Amino acid sequence: MTTLEELVDNSRTDKNNVHSYLPLYEQLLSRMKMTAKNVLEVGIGYAKCHNGGSIKLWADYFENATVYAADIIDYDEVYDGIKNNQRINIFASSDAYDPQFVENTFIVPDVKFDMVLDDGPHTLESMKAFIQLYSPLLTENGILIIEDVQMTAWFEELKSVVSPDLLSYVTTYDLRYIKNRYDDLVFVIDKKNC
Repeated sequence: MTTLEELVDNSRTDKNNVHSYLPLYEQLLSRMKMTAKNVLEVGIGYAKCHNGGSIKLWADYFENATVYAADIIDYDEVYDGIKNNQRINIFASSDAYDPQFVENTFIVPDVKFDMVLDDGPHTLESMKAFIQLYSPLLTENGILIIEDVQMTAWFEELKSVVSPDLLSYVTTYDLRYIKNRYDDLVFVIDKKNC
């Protein structure tokens, strides 16, 4: 079975070469590689530069899933390599942290996610909003991941907005020792983690 590290194009995403996330993500996500139906990443990347790589990675890895990608960048700035994939739904020029966007795009059509990942603006406010907006959209065994947490003190702040029924599923990961990156911190709600 092909791993995330074997599939990644390091020129289009920083998840493996700048950060140290892919071994962790392989550990967390391999159980749903063939069964995931819907996955979402908020944050496609910088306009015209270094974007779309993780979206393509998810489409390649989760072979049976529809991949949703949302970002504030314009559609014409999105990496062409993900635009014509029928399994990728791109929401460009979209504020994924706007409750109305979430309502209209995911709640009304009743979309549930096996994985949601926040790689957006990396602010405490956006991360809290991500938890509040997207954790209710997880499937029974779904997983929510927030990467690039800026400091360990934020972990407690993020836990403070997790609904009580999900608190026992929270795990935090400190990967700073691998590449000496201050923001190699990951917050996870893994409903499979009993």
